[in-house]
Amino acid sequence: MSHTWDELEESRLQKTVEMIAITPEAATKLVDGYRTTFEAKYKRKPESLEDKRRIATRIIGRYSKLAAVSGAVTAAPSVIPGVGTAVAVLGGGITDIAAALKLQIDMCMCLVEVYETELSNEDKKHLAFLLALAGSVEQMASKSGKAAVLKIAEKLVYQYLRGPALVTIKQLFKRVSITFTQKAMAKAIPAGVGVAFSSSTNYVLTTMVGKVSIAVLAKEVK
Repeated sequence: MSHTWDELEESRLQKTVEMIAITPEAATKLVDGYRTTFEAKYKRKPESLEDKRRIATRIIGRYSKLAAVSGAVTAAPSVIPGVGTAVAVLGGGITDIAAALKLQIDMCMCLVEVYETELSNEDKKHLAFLLALAGSVEQMASKSGKAAVLKIAEKLVYQYLRGPALVTIKQLFKRVSITFTQKAMAKAIPAGVGVAFSSSTNYVLTTMVGKVSIAVLAKEVK
């Protein structure tokens, strides 16, 4: 069975992102650091939804700032672990997409750890990929205002979570590839910053993906 060039690129993108994304174990270790800081400051464990939101907000801030840096992929390998591997494996503009997705998935992996500690590592991984991919795709494709985008994305991400995880993840990687390519071809991204994002766009999108993820994980979606 032959595959088109686009299908091969989508497959390479998925395999590369899966290879460079943070592991559930590493996410647990990172989040434990935030929990320790919280306990030292507030003299209690972060057990309430509000406590978890405090930690989640700090995580989103961290990854949004890293995402802004990755707008220039040539600088990213020295700053963001794993991106050098993506550059070596993929090359070209698609590396921009891989770098952006890696950070959003890393962020979502940490957010899943904040809210869903009882899940198996495999389930945490699938949930993080679904949150990051679905949230990014829906917001990049939307032309609505910010508040409307968040509400629409929250509901659509929740719907994605009801499907078979591995099949849905593969479909979302295909949609991501198409959506980002269309954005680039339409010159929606300023010249000279690579295919995927400018620094400011990267920051905003990562922040919004984080907010959608919190809404879904905290069961706030109506």
